[in-house]
Formats: sequence, structure tokens, C-alpha cells
Amino acid sequence: RVCVADEDPTFVPQVIGEYMSQMEAGEVDSERPPLASRCMLPSVNLEELVARLAFPRKIIVFGTYRDDRKFEQVWSKLCPVLEGGDMILRWGKEEGGNDRNIQFYNDSICRVLSAQNREVNLLEMVRLECDRTVVFEGENPEVFMLGGPREAYDQLEPYISPIASIGHVGNEAGCAHYAHMIQRVIENGITQSVAEGSHILSRAAGYEHQDIGRMIHKWNAGGGRLSSYLLRISSKIFYKRDKITNKGFVVEHITDSIDLSAVDTWVTLEATKLGIPAPTVNATLESRFLSVMKDERVEASNVLRAPEGSDTPSVMRDQISDDTGNAIYCACICLVAECFAIFQAASDMESWDVNIAECVRLWNSPGSFLESKLMEKINYSLVDDNTNYEEQHKDGDHEELKDNEVMETKNLMTVPGMAAELQDLHMAWRRIVALCFASAIPCPTLSSSLTYHDSYRTRKLPTSLIRAQRDFFDASGYSRYEEEGWFSTCWTNEHTKERKKKEKLAVDMAEEEGVEVQSPPKKKRKRKSTAPEKAPAQHALEAFEDDEAMI
Repeated sequence: RVCVADEDPTFVPQVIGEYMSQMEAGEVDSERPPLASRCMLPSVNLEELVARLAFPRKIIVFGTYRDDRKFEQVWSKLCPVLEGGDMILRWGKEEGGNDRNIQFYNDSICRVLSAQNREVNLLEMVRLECDRTVVFEGENPEVFMLGGPREAYDQLEPYISPIASIGHVGNEAGCAHYAHMIQRVIENGITQSVAEGSHILSRAAGYEHQDIGRMIHKWNAGGGRLSSYLLRISSKIFYKRDKITNKGFVVEHITDSIDLSAVDTWVTLEATKLGIPAPTVNATLESRFLSVMKDERVEASNVLRAPEGSDTPSVMRDQISDDTGNAIYCACICLVAECFAIFQAASDMESWDVNIAECVRLWNSPGSFLESKLMEKINYSLVDDNTNYEEQHKDGDHEELKDNEVMETKNLMTVPGMAAELQDLHMAWRRIVALCFASAIPCPTLSSSLTYHDSYRTRKLPTSLIRAQRDFFDASGYSRYEEEGWFSTCWTNEHTKERKKKEKLAVDMAEEEGVEVQSPPKKKRKRKSTAPEKAPAQHALEAFEDDEAMI
């Protein structure tokens, strides 16, 4: 039984009337449809609603999406009459459309209010965007990420799951917004990688638009590793002819610049704040910065000439197309690895107990921008029950894993399944990046992701020289392997003289203040022995006796 309340007295009768009309329309399939009077109880105000609900109360607030002040007013009326253990869920976006407005997690009103009153469980859900033309097979296409206390989610889930696909991503309301932000950046990075791949096919392999469309279709066909919603629509885009000018293809007439939004910069700022390396994420953002510099790029193209003819390497087209597909796949793994590392670091700092595997499952929903074989593989790689992944997918039948234990790993690239694929494909990745550099073809995400991969797997980086250079310049000091303390080196005689002057100055100042200073002990020089030199045999005998004594 559901209790319905609203400040507008005409709204509740409308809800009940709509329910009755739907039940009457479904009388053919249902022998005894439940009466509205038995399952829907109208209330004139929020106080009456709370009084009618059984403890623990489960309250869902609709109609406040993008209206924080309205939700805060509802919250202020409910809190005084609620008890500890009651729960309030702020429903996500109800209306359709293509609105990509994403709220920064720190600006979430639910995050602020839950910090003020932790006795009442406050949850928030964020709706994920889906393709505008996808036809879903099911009761409801809506997909939501929920953030809030896990215990409250478990009690609300049976009521919501029949009408929406939901998942719990973390134990605080702001976590759902953070997950949405991460999703947006992954989308941007993958689209940039695919765009760079199409550019390589055009510039290095000489493919025409239809050829690129066919190659992308080939990558997507057969359920291969690159199979995805994005490649499916990209192949169609390259086939679409322009009907406005009747010349060429539509993609040729679209300006090569893209508008920036604050959302695109948030993850980069978060990575800097948390101290997490994110070169692929940064390269994606910088590519957008460069795209809006159209006039400057046109002028520079006339001054900074690219190599032509014999200056560029010659590679077989089939080799380029195969290597490009593998390079895109590897770059996407690194991009997701960087975003997951940022998300996990934020979760550790905020104590969110984030469930990244559940986020991936929701992002991979039908019609989602990230729907792909890669996301499916990542989801199975992140949970414990992934040992027989390939065997489970021989027939294409599988059940989605959710709410499982997540494998403890510091980076997605080191997860066994991902690491094996990177090991198999990295040479193709390197060949493409080398080809782009030699042919003056920009590939910021493909190259930055390769740098991230190589830097992360390198045991010893050249950072030692940087610290030595700084110590040479200002004696800032450095730490040493397997030795405790802080060290600084006199790299030249001038450094030694300077140190002695400073030590002498310090001693003089201490003596003036009447403080006794002990000078460091001087190293004793070894004097030459006047005894006759021992024979080699005697040296060997003494050395043998010393070794024997040590043994």
C-alpha cells in the first residue's frame, strides 16, 4: 500500500485517477485488479503522510530534480516528524530529453543535508542517459545509480526494481554524482580514441569515408573486443551522405571544434587534488582545448609544415587498420584504469565504500553510450567469479553479476584479464603511435595512454636525476634506497667550501651566544707502514684465516 501526498490538492486525485484508468485498461490480462482505495491512500499534507507510514518509513520524493530549494523545503518539513532509521529517497530526473546537466558531487544538496542529520537515511539517485531511439524489451528503460546508506538501499530496492534498473554505487548521496562524472569522462575519452583511430585510417592508410565506415563495422562485428554501441553508430555516421549540399558526407561538413563545459574539467581537477596520474584523461581535455583554437590551427598549418612523401614511413593498409583497432582498445583500458584510480582514491578519502563493478554494470546497460564488450569484460574482471569468463561466453549466454565482492587491485591494468590483453596487443599499440609520430598525425590519447602504461610498469624511473639536479642547485636533499634519513651531496669543490663556511659561521654564532658546539670528528688519514712488506703468500694465508674465522 502506498500513501500519496502533495501540496497541490489536485495532484493526488490525478494520480489515483491515472492508476484506475491503467487498471481498467489491463482488466483483460488481470482477473481481479486491485482497487485504488486498497493500495493508494491520499494525504492532505506531509505530516499526515508520515503518521500513516509504518516504521521504518520509506519515503520517495518526486518532482525536485534540479530544484534543490524545493527538496530542501520538503526535507525541513519531514525531518522533525521522522525517527532514526527512517529513509528518504530523492528520485532522479523524471522527464526525458537529452539534458546532460551533471551536478558536482560537492554541490549535491543531499550530501549537505545528510551531513547535518545522520539519523535519517538520505539517498539520491541519478538517471543515466540512453540512446534516444533504443527500444527496450522490459517494463521500464530507466537506469539509475543510487548513493546512500547500504542498509536503506536494501530495504528500498524491492519497491524500485520492478519499475527501474538500479544499483547501489556508494554509501553517500554525493557518490552517485561522482560516478556520473566519471562516466562522462570515460565517454569523452573513448570517443576521442575512436576519432583519432579514424583519422589514422584516413591520413596513414588513405581510406575514404566509406572505407573507414566499413573498417569500423568490421571492428564491431562478431562480438569482438571492440564491439560496442559507439562503433555501431560510428560506422553508420561515415556512410551518411549530406543532403543539405548534396556533396560528400555529413561528417565532412561538421566543424572540428567542440564546446567545453565545466563537467569536462572536474575529473582533471580531482586527479590533481588526489595526486592520481591521469595522462589519458588530461589528453582528452587538452584535445578539446585545441579543437576550439580553430583559427590559430589554420594559421599554424601554413607555417609549421608536416613531412610529406618519402619523409613518411610506408606501411601496408591492412597492418595499419589491424594495429589501429588494437591501439584503440589498449588506450580505452588505460583510460578506464585512470578513472577508476581517481574514483577509488576519492572513495577512500570520503569513506564511500564505492562499488565500481556495480557502476560498470549500470554503464553497460542497453542503449548506454558505454555499452560495449569492454565494459562487460571489465565487469567480470572486477568480481571474484571471473575465472572462466571466456568459457561462460562461448554461447553468448550469461547472467549479469552484481553486488559481488570486488577484487582488490590497485589498478585495472594489473587485473589478470586486462594485463594479459595489454601484453598481447602492446606491440601493435606501439607501432601505431610510432607511425603517427613519424607521419605528423596527432594521437594525444593513444600516445598518452601508452606513456601511462609504460610509466606504471617501470620499476625505476629517471626521477633520481631530477632530485640530484635540485640538490645540486639548492641542497634540497634526497632520500636513498635502503637507508634512513635525509642526504645532501657536495657535488663540487665549491659546494664543499660553501658547506665549511656555513659550518664555521654556525660555530661562531653559537660561541657568541655562549653555546658550546662540538665539532664533527675529523677523518684520520692512514699512515704508510714502515714495516717490511709482507710476501704475497703470507697475505693469502692471513686472508684465508680471516675468512675461516668469519665462517
